[in-house]
Amino acid sequence: MSYLNDAIRLYVDQLIDWESYYRWYRGGETDLDAERAALMEILETAAGVCAEIAEQARPNWHEAARLEDGEVVYPDHIRDGYAKLKEVGLVSFGVEAKYGGFELPAVIENIIIQMIARADAGLMTLIGLQAGVSEDIQIYASDALKDEYLPRFASGEVMGAMDLTEPQAGSDLGAITTRATERDGRVFLSGNKIFITNGGCEVHLVLARDDENFDDSKGTTRGLSLYLCPRHLADGTKNGVVVERLEHKLGIHGSPTASIRFDDAEAFLVGAKGNGFKAMLTLMNNARLGVASQGIGIAEAALATAVKYASEREQFGVPIGEQPLMKNMLSRMVIAVEGSRALLYRACRLVDRNRAIERALMRSAETNEFSEAERVEMEEHRQANDTRIRLLTPLAKYMATETADEITRMAIQVHGGVGFMAESEVGKLHMDAIITTIYEGTSEIQVSFALKEIGKGALAAVFEALEAELAAFEEEALREYADKVRQGMKLILDASSALLSDFSYALMSARSLSEVVISVVVGAELLMQAKADPKRFDLAASWINRRMNDLEGRTARIKAGTLARVDRADKIIDLVR
Repeated sequence: MSYLNDAIRLYVDQLIDWESYYRWYRGGETDLDAERAALMEILETAAGVCAEIAEQARPNWHEAARLEDGEVVYPDHIRDGYAKLKEVGLVSFGVEAKYGGFELPAVIENIIIQMIARADAGLMTLIGLQAGVSEDIQIYASDALKDEYLPRFASGEVMGAMDLTEPQAGSDLGAITTRATERDGRVFLSGNKIFITNGGCEVHLVLARDDENFDDSKGTTRGLSLYLCPRHLADGTKNGVVVERLEHKLGIHGSPTASIRFDDAEAFLVGAKGNGFKAMLTLMNNARLGVASQGIGIAEAALATAVKYASEREQFGVPIGEQPLMKNMLSRMVIAVEGSRALLYRACRLVDRNRAIERALMRSAETNEFSEAERVEMEEHRQANDTRIRLLTPLAKYMATETADEITRMAIQVHGGVGFMAESEVGKLHMDAIITTIYEGTSEIQVSFALKEIGKGALAAVFEALEAELAAFEEEALREYADKVRQGMKLILDASSALLSDFSYALMSARSLSEVVISVVVGAELLMQAKADPKRFDLAASWINRRMNDLEGRTARIKAGTLARVDRADKIIDLVR
């Protein structure tokens, strides 16, 4: 199972509208064949490097980062893996070319992140953060900060972290108490952050509450600003950023998770004052797509290992992979991984489309490249896509990470007792997978976010695009399955209208509603794959047959349920209190 598999090639070669992307992003004529070839060369390089990284990383999974004299020391396999990626320029994918980066589209970025996660999930967290932090600086920071830091991110000289969580502020960012105080035109941070991934890095993006309205804004996200806080100042002196300890985790051992103290540390405003929550949301949404990629990468590693083992391990005179029950298990694993990939790539395509439109609108404001009518149409298209992205992002993160947890567990089952041994590769992958369902927002938070977006009308925007795609299938076999997906959409719309009349009950059913929306979105995407590559028809058909049956049951339960489920849940929990 190659790092650069047929599904990835299919998207790069056929399923992404590169013509529109480059026309909007750059303007003028583009040699699409040359652009595709360049992107494929980057992906081939990444695949080769990641295969090398995996050889060193897998045997050294247990080696953890350590803290020595206040400095984080990475395990050899993490340090060497980072050096390999740095050598080929694959550490800050989205940094613009003028700062020395590759300026890659989001879908290509996330494919590379997926490859790195498959090779070493711990290393992926460092690279994923580097890409996310540099992108937030690129979007929101002043030109001076961009000029100072983006070339260093692109070259791999510095790495980044995002500092959100505090002892009393996890998902509730309104509880943040890290204070930003201005003195003589300079800003200094004081406070504590915990669970900071790659906390020993040079550049911290810190969400802090501004001193002038500290008390008035407590408990809200108002008054929060985003600051770039380096561990070393421009003159080389140490800043007041202290790594107090590293956490001991179940998995991703090579990735240091730190407790950070800011002792009057000088920091620099990123974006507008009081606008930190919005800027951090950009980073978090990109990070959620990155964690979805991480989940797919881990799941791919477990799947490849399980398929190989099942083909080699013989019982009763035949490979266990030939046993009907095992065949069914392995095929279900493939379907789940490919479904997660389809949803993620769909979300990434929309992100790229909007980035390109935004670039075109900015350019046209100066050059009048597009007419007023064209600009209005493009802006409407951008807004519709933005609505879809806000729904698909939490769904992609939810699905891919839950799939990683499930697939790595199934891979252990494929290995039998061997899989339960401490040195088991699939066991290690399972321990790495668990955290993906937790950080950047737990699965429960993702489905609640999705529910809120559905309540704002996002479902209609997503289904409008799906309806147009599904209605366009002409081949009889594809049209049959497209009609099944369209029927599923009708059932969802019927159930969701009943559900949203009672938000408390809706929250209890958010996971089921998210699952059925995923079923139809992925079903449509897999049919698009099958149209481009008939070899993928059975994958699409199996997904739709399995998920539409489940969808009928879930939507019926959603419609029939009431808030009494909450009371019943309380009574059931009382049995063990």
